[in-house]
Amino acid sequence: MIEYPNDLSGCDFLQVGEKRLLYLCSHIGPRAFIVVLGFYHGQKEDFVIKDLIEPVQDKIEIKDLLSKALTPEYSNAHVFFL
Repeated sequence: MIEYPNDLSGCDFLQVGEKRLLYLCSHIGPRAFIVVLGFYHGQKEDFVIKDLIEPVQDKIEIKDLLSKALTPEYSNAHVFFL
């Protein structure tokens, strides 16, 4: 089960316009994957709750942006959206 983290220090982010897209990258064996949390609307010191995360509407666009922004090892990664 994947849950929103309480601490964002382990998350990476990609600036998309005026929004910050939160995501995590990892591996299970040789397979890379990316978990996209969504756009964060809180302050850095806020306790992260689901209400502070805006879901991604255009998943194809976000997959494309991530594939261009990340290292080649994640170019064929499986992308999960919360």
